[in-house]
Amino acid sequence: MGEFVTNDKAVFQFDVCEWAPNDAEVVCIGVDFGYSSDPTAIVTLLRKDRDIWLIENCYERGMVTTEIGNRLKSIVGDTRWEIWADSAEPRLIEELHRMGLNIRPVIKGKDSVNFGIGVLQSYQLHLPKACQNLVNEFYGYEWQTDRFGRQLDKPTDFNNHLIDAARYGAMMRLSVKSDNKGKYTISIR
Repeated sequence: MGEFVTNDKAVFQFDVCEWAPNDAEVVCIGVDFGYSSDPTAIVTLLRKDRDIWLIENCYERGMVTTEIGNRLKSIVGDTRWEIWADSAEPRLIEELHRMGLNIRPVIKGKDSVNFGIGVLQSYQLHLPKACQNLVNEFYGYEWQTDRFGRQLDKPTDFNNHLIDAARYGAMMRLSVKSDNKGKYTISIR
């Protein structure tokens, strides 16, 4: 009937809404680069109090640097919103920075995936139903299980491009504090 059912292994609790409220503030933009088999994923994070809205801006394969840059420029307009991108692509980040974008590589540390998940889980998440790829990823994002069916503390690394983009932004703008031992603590900005 086209409706989703509860997923007991789901990583996130969220609700599907019409759209973000007008008074929600832009926190930043997250980018997960892809090319042939994986899409380039761009997500805008908006916040109001303890609520976060994630807006899917791009989910497209085969994009080259100028296309990504033009898409980001169409999203940010003349603002200097922070853009946090996958640090695995330093050349691409530098090229986008030279195009005038306020883009930086995300800082990944030990257990940064679970840390980023924890940051997102500390907010009430809202996904507009028009952002169908994002909604699909969140519904299907699950914790791994062992061969006995016990849930592990590690998410399945599959179909999570928009989630990774959102996680990058959340890690860098909604929390990141690190102690000298490489452990993360949450600090709301």
